[in-house]
Amino acid sequence: MLEIVKFGQDNYDFPCLLVLGCFEGLHIGHVELLKKAKLQAKINGLDLGVMLFSDGKGGKQLYSFDERANYLEQFGVKFILKVDFTDDFKKIKPLDFLSHLDDKLNIKALMSGKDFRFGLGAKGKAATLKTYADDEENGIWYMSVKDIVYGEDKVSTSLIKAKLEEGNVLLANALLGRNFSVTGAVVKGADRGAKVLGYPTMNIAYPENKFEIKQGVYDVKCTIDGNDYLGIANFGARPTFDEEGAVLEVHLQNFEGDLYDREITVEFTDYIRDIKKFESAEELRAQLESDMQTLHKEENQNVEAQVD
Repeated sequence: MLEIVKFGQDNYDFPCLLVLGCFEGLHIGHVELLKKAKLQAKINGLDLGVMLFSDGKGGKQLYSFDERANYLEQFGVKFILKVDFTDDFKKIKPLDFLSHLDDKLNIKALMSGKDFRFGLGAKGKAATLKTYADDEENGIWYMSVKDIVYGEDKVSTSLIKAKLEEGNVLLANALLGRNFSVTGAVVKGADRGAKVLGYPTMNIAYPENKFEIKQGVYDVKCTIDGNDYLGIANFGARPTFDEEGAVLEVHLQNFEGDLYDREITVEFTDYIRDIKKFESAEELRAQLESDMQTLHKEENQNVEAQVD
């Protein structure tokens, strides 16, 4: 179980290596940094800590604090430095920020991405950290890790969000290193999927602070009680039935059961099409049959990959 250390309040006494950053997306660039930090902590006999903003730095997030904390456990992280991105925090000067850390934590080493910025006006950077570490009185060392490039672009949370807004989940997933997902409770709907269309669906409560993907129809995957199920999902309005509110509605292939009030994680694997208004339920049903064929293509690709 990770220990949560609140910035400016809690102490951490064991000698540690602290990784600085925002880590909202925990993408492939962050993973590279965390792997190197894990190795350095082990070599030097230090506890590994990671800085996380509790609610991001404003706006909707790719992953919640709890989702990020759970993901970090695989890197041997011992504690999370939880930071609230308040107006007061934003006013802290770079060197004062480092002094705050030194007062509460037994820091022996710091690591960050090369583009990390911190402190008032984002004036603190890798060079600031290096200068701080070079001062022998501080008794620490510092290492930066180069940015990860995918194609011609630097991997970043903002790039991933831009791709999700375009509906390009294939590229967003490649940048994340895993499928973008949404976890929410299964809530009651109109039951129209089963009774009218012949495709029973689950309505998933899309978390309020979760970054919203492009509205459309997607291939998805859900793991329920240890079993993987492929399906299709509609995120957005349902114009055929004159319903404008954005809803995440999922139909899983070969699944039967009642999941009301359970939390389900929906992984988005590909974008199928835009949402459109159909003239009748029959026309929509025919389209859903066509949408479901994309799952058979994915199954065939998985079989071919296993054979290869």
